Amino acid sequence: LGNTILLKHASNTPQCGIAMAQLFADAGFPDGVYTNLTVSAPQIRGIIERPEVQAVSLTGSNAAGASVGEIAGRNVKKTVLELGGSDPFIVLDGHNFERTIEAAVVGRMHNMGQSCVSAKRMIVMSDVFDRFVSALADRMAALEPGDPADESTTVAPLSTERAADALLEQIQDALDKGAKAVVGGHRIDRPGAFVAPTLLTGVTPAMRAYAEELFGPVAVVYRVDDDAEAVELANSSPFGLGGAVFGVDTDRAHAVADQLQCGMVWINHPTSSEPNLPFGGIKRSGYGRELSQLGMREFANQKLVATITSDAPIRDALG
Repeated sequence: LGNTILLKHASNTPQCGIAMAQLFADAGFPDGVYTNLTVSAPQIRGIIERPEVQAVSLTGSNAAGASVGEIAGRNVKKTVLELGGSDPFIVLDGHNFERTIEAAVVGRMHNMGQSCVSAKRMIVMSDVFDRFVSALADRMAALEPGDPADESTTVAPLSTERAADALLEQIQDALDKGAKAVVGGHRIDRPGAFVAPTLLTGVTPAMRAYAEELFGPVAVVYRVDDDAEAVELANSSPFGLGGAVFGVDTDRAHAVADQLQCGMVWINHPTSSEPNLPFGGIKRSGYGRELSQLGMREFANQKLVATITSDAPIRDALG
C-alpha cells in the first residue's frame, strides 16, 4: 500500500485519530503503521510534497479538496477526495409513512446534520407532501437541546460558532428571498453553538440553500408531481455523494435510483455506510472510493507480471 496520508476535518481529527490508532493496535499491527498527526492547514502542503508520502485521502470541504488535489497532482500522487454532499431523500408514496418520517429525522439529524451524507433535500410527491411536512416539522420541533454528553439530549451544538453563524446566514438568505421556516430558523437561546432544528419550504434556485450544502440541522422539503420531476430536481445539485429513495414499489424505486447522479443510493433507508460497501461520490462530492474491496484497491499498486515461455515467438509490438 505504501505511505498514504489521510486528512480529516479539524473538528473530528483528535477523536477519529485516537480511535483509528487503537484499532490498528488491537488488530496487531506494528507500531507506526498508523500515526495520528494534528497539524495546521499550512503544514499539509509540506507533508504531501514529501517523497515518503505516495498517496492522499481527504475528507473535507470542496475548497480543501481542490487545494489537496492540486498539490498532489503537481507531485503525481494518487488522491481520493470525499467532499461535501447535499443528498436527496425522495419519497414516492405514503406507504410505511411513520417509518419514512423516522428515516427522515435520523437521516437529517444524525450528528446534528454535520455529515456529508445527511439527507439534506427532501423531495416529496404532491399527494403526501403536506402530511410529510407536518409530521417532520412536529418531530423536529420536539427535539430538546442539552448537554451533548447527556444521552437524553436530542439537539446538540454545532462544531463551532463559525459553523453556526454560517448556517444561519444561509437560512436567513432563504427567508429574505421568500422561503418559509415551518419550524426553527433561529439560534437557540443557551450557551453554545446551538441552531434550532429547521425545516424550510419554498426554496428556489435564487437562494443559497438551493445549491449550497447546509451543514447542520436544516431540512429543505420540495414538492414534485412525478418521478421525472423528482429525478430532475435531485440531479440539479452540484453535489453527487449519496441519495435515498423511499417507496413500496421497489421496481419503481430502483428505476428512480438508476437515474440519480450520485455515487451511491439506498432504497428505503437513509444514505449510510457499511465497511463491506463502497463509499464515495461524483461531481463536486469528489472521486474515488473508500471501504470495501474498491477502497482497498485505491492505493494498492495493481502490478502486472506476465510470464512468457522462453521458446515462444517474440511479438512485435511495432507491427
